[in-house]
Amino acid sequence: MSYRFDTFVFDRDRGLFDNGTPVSLEPQGLDLLGYLLAHRDRVVSRNELNDEIWDGRIVSEAALSTCIRAVRRALGDDRTQQKYIRTHPKRGFQFVAPVEQVSAEETASTATGGERARRRRLLPMLAGLGALVLSIAAGGWWMTRDAAEAPSAAPKLSIAVMPFENLSADPEQDYFADAFTEDLITDLSRIRDAFVIARRTSFTYKDRAVGISTVAEELGVRYVLEGSVRRTGDEVRINAQLIDGETNRHIWSDRFDRKVTEVFSGQYEVTGQIASALKAELREADLRRQGPPESLEAWDFALKGNVLLVQPKRDFRAAKDLFEKSITLDPNIASAWSGLAFVHFVASFGNIPGVTEPNSKDLSLQAAQRAVVLDPKNAEGHWMVGFGYTRNGQTDLAWPSCQTAMELNPNNDCGYVCAGLTKMAMGEPTEAIPYLQHSVRLNPGFRVFTKYKYMGVAYVQNGQDAEAIEVLNRALAKSPEDAFAYMILTAAQALDGRNEAAQSSLQAFLSLSKTSRHNIASLRQNNSWLGPGFARVLEGLRLAGLP
Repeated sequence: MSYRFDTFVFDRDRGLFDNGTPVSLEPQGLDLLGYLLAHRDRVVSRNELNDEIWDGRIVSEAALSTCIRAVRRALGDDRTQQKYIRTHPKRGFQFVAPVEQVSAEETASTATGGERARRRRLLPMLAGLGALVLSIAAGGWWMTRDAAEAPSAAPKLSIAVMPFENLSADPEQDYFADAFTEDLITDLSRIRDAFVIARRTSFTYKDRAVGISTVAEELGVRYVLEGSVRRTGDEVRINAQLIDGETNRHIWSDRFDRKVTEVFSGQYEVTGQIASALKAELREADLRRQGPPESLEAWDFALKGNVLLVQPKRDFRAAKDLFEKSITLDPNIASAWSGLAFVHFVASFGNIPGVTEPNSKDLSLQAAQRAVVLDPKNAEGHWMVGFGYTRNGQTDLAWPSCQTAMELNPNNDCGYVCAGLTKMAMGEPTEAIPYLQHSVRLNPGFRVFTKYKYMGVAYVQNGQDAEAIEVLNRALAKSPEDAFAYMILTAAQALDGRNEAAQSSLQAFLSLSKTSRHNIASLRQNNSWLGPGFARVLEGLRLAGLP
């Protein structure tokens, strides 16, 4: 039996079609979709799916979640919308869209008819365009999105940039290739409606031998950009190539030779040519950010400091020293100030030797404001200003900065974290959650536990304790010694009536904390910046027995 829903037709033997065009989906994904369609009248448990899809073999929750995500992605759905597949916490999944059963003959007719219609649409364009560009242009990718609004589904024009390889004779030049990659990721956001994986997730693939198709599948993107940078003296050679992750076919490639001081123009040309290859629209050219200053030594210090901040183990003291050296040599480099702002922001939450100062949060805001003055078209400074104002309880000033950051770079996850934290601090946790969810989608591979922690706070504030427990357990799976995550988990479990689990989490929180003097009053004072809804967290901790 076959099924029709919206523009899709599903047949287990033929596969999944969208307006007659085949949709790529792995066999397990097809099995899962078929089973949910056949049993759409009820919720299907995880155990039942394990039995039916994996023949009773024990698989991790992550494997099932990955399969669910793959099906949702094929349907243009996601966990936020849940237009087709709805998650029922603690129970399972259900297909919820209206479905019509159709015969196998109708399925075959739909598939062949859709293919004929697709060809008729393409014929008028073949006279003036190459077949490759045609197939890209006909894909129907364009999806509007206002960055100031809470995001939902990601656009289908999606790109991941792999860390560019350093081909210089000097391995110490790795930082230069990394810095070029970072700025290229930022600049690709000028392609209107593109979904670009954040730099920190991209850098988890550095020095790993991973196939392009694997990268595309793991990150849920269509295209992968890779390349190399060779720096010799003041000369730089850039090689770049864009690859279709579904077919492994090369879409575009080119080489650029530039002076070090002109390397940003090469970056813009790469972006422009990729946009041309994809028939995409670039944002206005005035979004170009600050180029290298006259003092290349100061610029080098700023590049090295920012590269340190995207490493798995970040050395904040070394980064702070590099930023301060850069500023001493040239106080007009915006990236040095925004990097220093981030270092001070992190230092305001705990004691980092050689970095934390009594007024770290104020130093962070001041440095971020300086970065914005020097380079107002760079999103980095704006979201740091938003963080700074929120941390200081000035949410009325924070929100415009978060909005500006998202508008300048819709693919920077930190802009959405800024929005989520600010909305939560404003007492609007319902509005905060979608921003935090989208930040995870943009940057799923780098320190995602931080986003899960704050998402957990928002869920508790919003009365969604079961959802809070789920994301906080994800956070702790990534960072098992995170005291803050255990603190919020304690509250969520106590509020959800899981008293024994709450006691265990409370003990973990107290043992991992750097002070044994935690009580409701001190936690209220230290975390009041998280908004009026934090009172519900404190109530959960009181129920768990914290004095």
